[in-house]
Amino acid sequence: MHGKTILIGWSSRDVTPDKPVNLRGQFHMRIARKAKDPVTVTALAISSGKGDSFIWVSCDTVAIPDCVLEMSRRKLGKLIKDFPVKNLVLNATHTHTAPESGGSWHPPVPKGVMTSEEYAEFFTDKVAEAAAESWEGRRHGFIAWGIGYAPIGHGRRAVYFDDLSKRQGFKEHPGTKTEKNARMYGDTSDGKFDCIEGYADHSTHFLFTFDAKKKLTGAVINIACTAQETEGLSEISADFWHEARIALRKQYGKKLFVLPQSSAAGGLSPHLMFNKKAGQRMLELKGISSRQEIANRIKTAFDDTFSWASKDMKDDVVVRHLSEKIDLPRRMIAKEEYQKVKKGLLELEKIPPSKALDENTRLAEDSSIFARKRRCQSILQRYEEQKKNKNCKMELHVIRIGSIAFASNSFELFTDYGVRMQARSPAEQTFVVQLCGGGSPGYLPTRLAQKGESYSACLYCNQVGPEGGDVLVDETVRLIKSAWDK
Repeated sequence: MHGKTILIGWSSRDVTPDKPVNLRGQFHMRIARKAKDPVTVTALAISSGKGDSFIWVSCDTVAIPDCVLEMSRRKLGKLIKDFPVKNLVLNATHTHTAPESGGSWHPPVPKGVMTSEEYAEFFTDKVAEAAAESWEGRRHGFIAWGIGYAPIGHGRRAVYFDDLSKRQGFKEHPGTKTEKNARMYGDTSDGKFDCIEGYADHSTHFLFTFDAKKKLTGAVINIACTAQETEGLSEISADFWHEARIALRKQYGKKLFVLPQSSAAGGLSPHLMFNKKAGQRMLELKGISSRQEIANRIKTAFDDTFSWASKDMKDDVVVRHLSEKIDLPRRMIAKEEYQKVKKGLLELEKIPPSKALDENTRLAEDSSIFARKRRCQSILQRYEEQKKNKNCKMELHVIRIGSIAFASNSFELFTDYGVRMQARSPAEQTFVVQLCGGGSPGYLPTRLAQKGESYSACLYCNQVGPEGGDVLVDETVRLIKSAWDK
């Protein structure tokens, strides 16, 4: 095999705990005592003879805390010695029904429930095992890529003609959100409803892998939507990616590896904002769930793209992996905002413990107040931190494979930024991948979203704002272009 011939390895692990565990993804605690379906991690290792290498691991979890990324790399380094562990990249599917793995804003879990620290140890063991196995199992193979379309993500921010904060009866939500003329999941039947904010990206990016005999072994599937169709469950679940895996493996083989990625989707979700009754009627007449409907759309795009992309398999391609830590300007906290949050925190601290008779209700109510107080406290801390450092660091990865590129970020990135990256990229296809860890968590909103505020686009949700988004786009495009330099 000559210099550019690629080696490909896959592996996967089940990361479903065998104990009760707190789920991450809502303000209130949800103790899951059973699993609706398994949560997994899936690893893909690719290297070339005279090129670079990487291992990419997709995780059925809500986010990748920095501590989880570092623990995974440290453990991987103990398992294999011939791989640079900084080339390990993790991404979250953002299922809201996976166990807490670090960075909690919830109070300590009840007795008998696995702590987030315990789950993080278990989780990172499995990530490292899968990554090591994929690396050690690399063999000569082929790749193909293509783009399809699947309507899955929908805009979830309703915009109104008036300022919601000035409406009669409006209540402040310290620790949760501030609002102006936008609201996440706002009522679209409201007489002053204007529009759904932002662009919904229905493009679906695929990277297919094959063994030396050109048999399909796995696929990377990149869609601009997070896995939160049934986000309120109190059961462990991978959300619609579980149904998607079942549907794909039914046709393409039980051993097919499926590696999901969420593209820039900070203002999107699988939930309809209008035409809800029509959508529900469709599901009832089809006799399927909303998750199955999404899985069917993914498979339809997969089938179509595979039918033509598989005609152009390659095993002689450039592989380049570039990584930098970039500085992004902070979303600054104004003094007036600081004072308002401080006042809100005092109000929250006056709320007495719940008196609900049901234990689960008490836990939910008390943990929600706890979370809101933690979010207020984080704003007060950020106000002090910004006096010393006006930037946040983020670990940026760019991977070139032949004519395509992957670009990571740590945010729930609003779609407009992903569109700008793809439009300016020299790559034939650019897989933008959000929620990869290695930097500031939270949403990164557009200027339009920040103007309207609400959850996802206010001070509680944004450590980096639109100015940082501009820098992120520029730095990402710059690094992608450098991957094409001779």
